[in-house]
Formats: sequence, structure tokens, C-alpha cells
Amino acid sequence: MRETLRASWNHRHRLGQTREDAERGVFNPHHSTLPLVLHGPLDVAALNRAWHAVQRRHPALLSGFDTDLALWHVGAAEPQDVRRLPAGADEEADRAAVRAAVIEPFDLVHGPVARLVVLPRSPRETYFALVTEHLVSDGWSLNALIRDLAVLYGRETGAAVPPLPPIELPFQEFVRRQNRAVDAPAGRAALARLAARLDGIGAIPAMPVEGFSGATGIRYEENEDFVRRLPGELCRELAAAASPLRMTGLNLMHAALHQALYERSGRPVVATTLSTANRELPGLTHTAGWFASKTVLASEPGRYPDPVEYLRHFRDRILVTLDDSDLPWPALIDLMDPPALGRQATVPYVTFNARPLGMRRSVGEIEIPGVRTAPLRISNGWHDASIATFWDEDEDGVTVNVMFKTDWYTAPDVLALWDAVEARLHRWAEELRP
Repeated sequence: MRETLRASWNHRHRLGQTREDAERGVFNPHHSTLPLVLHGPLDVAALNRAWHAVQRRHPALLSGFDTDLALWHVGAAEPQDVRRLPAGADEEADRAAVRAAVIEPFDLVHGPVARLVVLPRSPRETYFALVTEHLVSDGWSLNALIRDLAVLYGRETGAAVPPLPPIELPFQEFVRRQNRAVDAPAGRAALARLAARLDGIGAIPAMPVEGFSGATGIRYEENEDFVRRLPGELCRELAAAASPLRMTGLNLMHAALHQALYERSGRPVVATTLSTANRELPGLTHTAGWFASKTVLASEPGRYPDPVEYLRHFRDRILVTLDDSDLPWPALIDLMDPPALGRQATVPYVTFNARPLGMRRSVGEIEIPGVRTAPLRISNGWHDASIATFWDEDEDGVTVNVMFKTDWYTAPDVLALWDAVEARLHRWAEELRP
């Protein structure tokens, strides 16, 4: 059933950025993507029936948008078939074909805004990618979608699978509630209090560090990245040091980033954006939607030379920041810097985006009946931050991906920042050893 409602704050900000990019002739595939290698026989016809059922179960995947009026049309499109790609000459060609299908734009006006891609490489190996436009899905949502797809595929192939749980709070109802909450006097007052706390920092906190070019009119699509690995032994030492402070190892990593930003900028107040899942409501457990948001976390490293005192200060800043995490970040931008709403950031801000081990464990293994799964590495899109950091925790350590804008920074500039982060972490692991 089709229904129309006012777009969310996240929708409005992202749709504006998409229009701005289009005016420059570029496209950012702002997609949530789960690419996998499937080992074992795959019944593509059964998968297609299951995929149709997933789209009907989550009508947000069939959305279209009126970008001029900021309206969201849920269930505007018909379910689409699985896209089957032909195998190429070699593995490199097959990966390139899957990536091209992953980054292809969606029709935001008419929908749908999700696709399922398979490329059978042999009777027992298939490249697979579940792709959704971020407007209707985030990283956590992919977990719900792949679980549903696996169960429905199992039904189609006669496997013994559990029943699907009900979707208690649909994404569109969450958006209605959030819009009403922001419009209400209490919501406007909460935004005003948050803006007052961030006075002088900003909703999009400028955080230039040594080497910043100051260039204007930068090309956001011009970026590079690098990957670093924090080994398990170091991460366990950091977790042990964090525990007496009622913090986590990832909290210490974020604090180390703040310390490095302080060292490389000289600014007394350091601020980053912190990504939040925004899924505290139990009814959202099985719902696909864009719930993730950002908050601004500020600290003052120079005031606390003692590491324990600084980390206690940082913990307090985290708690204060998370108290306001239900307020949509674009609504704060609209209040503090209205021209920035729906635009790419013109100030060099820095992000901290973490995927804690608890999230990985809550998902569990991806179990598609009859096949084994393995990750398929496919790059996808770019971030509007000047330096975006992604911290992925697993049982053996933390993998860190750092993406940066090359019009603003050279690789040695950002590598120097990373070196400062890593040095701080090793120092704290030694100094704070229980």
C-alpha cells in the first residue's frame, strides 16, 4: 500500500546533497551494501521469490521521493527481480561488474531504492550484493534484511527455518514520530539547549589540523584512504585500562583521536562527530530504515594533562553527548547554520564511526540455507567529512579505515595524524595498565 509523508530530517539533508552533487555532474553512491561470496549451490529462482517477499515486507525499499517538496512516497514502486550478471573473463572482471551494479544510482523519484545482485561464477560459487539506498537503510538494517532474505529463501527451498518476527515499529512510523517530536515545543527547546552548548563549536565542527590546505570549492569525490590494524593484544590492554573508568576500548580510541587532533591543531577545544545507531526502541529490532545519526562530541585535552583525569572528562562528554542523540543532526544544522542544510560541508570536520563487537555478535553469522558465506570487498561511495575514520572491532583486534579529502590534505598529513593516535594508544596501554 502506497502512503505519502513528510521526509525525515536525514532525508532532507541527504536529498539536498544529492541535488548539489548533480549540479556539479558527480554522483556519490550513498548506498548501504552487503557484498558476499556464496559457496554452494544457489537456487536463483527461489532467491528471486524470496527477494520479492522481502521488498513487500519492507515497503520502504519500494520508496520514491519528491525532492522539491521533501515528500516521501512509501510503496511507490513494484518489487524488482534479482539482477543476474554474466560471468566475465576472470575474477577481476567479475568484481568490477558487481561493483558497477553496486554503485549504480537508484531512481529516487520513482523507486525502488534497493537491488539484489548475483553473479554466478560457477555452479558452487556466486558473487552476491544486497544494495539499498541509505535513505531507507543503514548498516544495522542490512542485518535485518539479510536475516529475512535467508529465512524466506529457506522457505522457498524447503529448508527448516524459523518464522519471521513481526515488524513492530515500521520506519515510516518512526519518521512521523521524530518529525512531530522535533516540531513540538519540547523538541525545539531541546535543540536550542544543544545549540547553546555547541556555541563556538558548531553543528558541523570545523577541525582543521596541520597540513590543511584551506582550499575552497573542493571536490568531495577526490579522496584517498588507508587501512590500519590495531592488534588484539593492544586492544585487550586498552579494554582492561578502560574498564575501571567505566569506558570501552573504542571509547579510548575515540579519546586518542581527540588527543591527536589537539596535538595537530593546537585548538583548546577539539570536536568530532560521533555516529550513533539510534535504535534504543525495542520495536525497531527487525525494522529496516535510516535510523543512524550523528552527534557532536567536544573535549578539552589541554586542560587535563593527567591521562586518567582526561579520560574521565572524555567519559562525561560522551554521556552528555549521547543524552541528545535522539535529536536528528540535520535539525541541529538547520538551527545553527541554515544554509548548510542539504549541502556538502564547507568546513573540515572529522568523524568517528565505530562498529563494536557487540553489534557483530548481535547479528551472528549470516546463514543462507545450503551455502557458506564470506565477505566480498567492494568499495562504495565517499563521506563528506574532511577526515572520516571507521573503526571495526572483531575478536582479534580493530581494523581502522581512514578516508580523507585530497583537496584539503595530502596523505602524509593524515598519516601523521594517525601516527599520533597510535602513539597515544600505546602510551595509554602502558601508563594505565591495571
